Amino acid sequence: MLAFSAAGAGSFPHEIGDSLIGFVELSARFLKGVHAGDTLYPALTVTALTPQRTTGVVVMAATIHNQRGELVLTGEHKYLLRK
Repeated sequence: MLAFSAAGAGSFPHEIGDSLIGFVELSARFLKGVHAGDTLYPALTVTALTPQRTTGVVVMAATIHNQRGELVLTGEHKYLLRK
C-alpha cells in the first residue's frame, strides 16, 4: 500500500525535472487494513519548503483513503532538490 503514496507514480517528477536529487526521508502510519479488491485514493500535499544554500527540501504530507472514504495511511515524504 505504501507504494501508492510515491510521488514518482504521479506528475511530481515530471514537473520538477532535473532538480530532483533524491528521496531523503519517509514516515508512514498504517491506520486500517487494506484488502484485495479495495480501491485506494492517494494524495500528496506540499506542507513545507526549506531552502538551503544550493538545495532545498520539499516536505509532502501523504494520505491514502479507501473506497469508503476511510483514511488507511498517513505519512510524510521529504525530497532534496537543486535550486
